[in-house]
Amino acid sequence: MENAELLAKITKEIMHDYFQGNPETWFQYLDSRCVFVATEETILSGIENIKHELQSHLKKGRGNILSDEYFHIPLSKKVTVVIAYTISESREENDLQVVNLISFIWQMKGKEPKIVYEHASYRFYEEEKKNTILPLKTEQSHFQIAKHLLMGNPKKKRLCFLHGNKTIYLDTSMLLYIEGNRHTSLLHCIDNTYTCTQSLQELKEELPDDFYRIHRSYIIHVDYLVSVCCYEAELLGGITIPIPANKYRQVKTDLEKISNKSLKKTKK
Repeated sequence: MENAELLAKITKEIMHDYFQGNPETWFQYLDSRCVFVATEETILSGIENIKHELQSHLKKGRGNILSDEYFHIPLSKKVTVVIAYTISESREENDLQVVNLISFIWQMKGKEPKIVYEHASYRFYEEEKKNTILPLKTEQSHFQIAKHLLMGNPKKKRLCFLHGNKTIYLDTSMLLYIEGNRHTSLLHCIDNTYTCTQSLQELKEELPDDFYRIHRSYIIHVDYLVSVCCYEAELLGGITIPIPANKYRQVKTDLEKISNKSLKKTKK
């Protein structure tokens, strides 16, 4: 993107205005389907949900930015990543200094630049050692997953099902995992949870190949898989799904095969 430096300047303006109590600069650049992921927070999708979350943090007092740096990484003519690295003073934590790392993915929508994805991590200064910062949890794997899904993935198949008296046509790229709940299934998406009367097996037969039945009660979207460890699978946003002990090795092997297959398709 030719305007990468300009977007870095806009990002700086967004950050300073927000810490001074004015979130409107940030809000005006949010895309309607923007996704926001933050340390120890749930995934947020859509302008209204993100606005509500940011405003709730403002009510507690965001403090002042003590120092900041901004880095821009053009990914294509239409997409740029801007990383904001700030040290701020937190009023809500007895004036502790906080290290913030926020990644913004900007995409040109027509002639307008819009924020389509944000990822925020933070850490406090270590009290016992002055000028020493605790390791920052960048959660780079989460960032890469979201970037791939939002920026580089073609539209997925749509899943049709009854939710109460409504017929839902769901873009499966928004579906994180499905949970079997006796006679119903819960479809956990980035921005909502739906209930349907179809069984896990019936849903699995309608889903694309990147969905995997990891447990008799769970189907996961492998594109959102972050790690497998200690008989659990971690998905984007810190969601953990149990893996049966007697099937643990087989599950790991299956997931590796699915991931490698997806990688080969991407390379083509």
